[in-house]
Amino acid sequence: MTDYLAAVNVAAAMLWCEPGPKRDHDRLILGAATEPAAWADGMDEAMRLWLVGKVESQLLYGERVLVLDRDGEWLRVAATEQATARDGRGYPGWLPAGQVTATASFLAAAASQPLAVVTAPRTYLYADAAGREALAALSWQTRLPLLTAEGAMLAVRRPDGGAGYIPSNDASPLSPAPFDGARLLAEARRFAGLRYVWGGTSAWGFDCSGFALRLYQSQEIAIPRDANEQATAGTAVAAGELAAGDLLFFAGPGGQGDIHHVGVYAGGSTMIHAPNSRSAVREDDFTAGRYGEEYWGARRYR
Repeated sequence: MTDYLAAVNVAAAMLWCEPGPKRDHDRLILGAATEPAAWADGMDEAMRLWLVGKVESQLLYGERVLVLDRDGEWLRVAATEQATARDGRGYPGWLPAGQVTATASFLAAAASQPLAVVTAPRTYLYADAAGREALAALSWQTRLPLLTAEGAMLAVRRPDGGAGYIPSNDASPLSPAPFDGARLLAEARRFAGLRYVWGGTSAWGFDCSGFALRLYQSQEIAIPRDANEQATAGTAVAAGELAAGDLLFFAGPGGQGDIHHVGVYAGGSTMIHAPNSRSAVREDDFTAGRYGEEYWGARRYR
């Protein structure tokens, strides 16, 4: 088949390692209308651990993908807005065909028009300016082409080509500003207590590098999707020169071996991070215990 560009048309789409059947619980995240909050909140620790090695990443409503192949009702795609050395076209994986649309008017608008960005942790997209009919839940950092920005609602272009409305208290026209480490940390702390989801990049659950990805996206800085690649980009920073928002990386004992974790420097000896499937976003002392033993180094993106 010929490759073509499309966009995610559900609240959140999981990018899977392989096509095919999943667990019964995953019906909440596999359909043409997903329920990411019910899906994430309904998983216990064992269910969260099951995702490890089965999920690649997560895509937000409106994110673009390059469709590369089809296997029945599944599409192999490259997520063009999540950078990786694994594929120069974007982060690779599989998702259900019913979760994307190739509507030309949206794709053109997303590439050329001003955008609106969701600034609240979560909100809703409505079919009408009065906010009577909710169409989809939206995560923080969802970005959609902006039509108008007047009154109580921002009018945006939906991936299917229609118009939608987001409360102006929960979103704003995208207006890039200089990097601000304090602002990044304030954003990060809004998600304290949010349970970890392997592959997660949304306000329904982050993994460690997905959390870093979206935090830097909130500062209009694009970084690689995965921690091991985040650790090789940017600028190296000595431990005594750390500044708010720098990324901290961890490997094996003595800081040797493969990078397996990333956190965000929060001042003093602390970092804020999404530790693992058994925990939630929190602040920890990165100089003590396992983190102190496995500290690899830091990188700065500006």
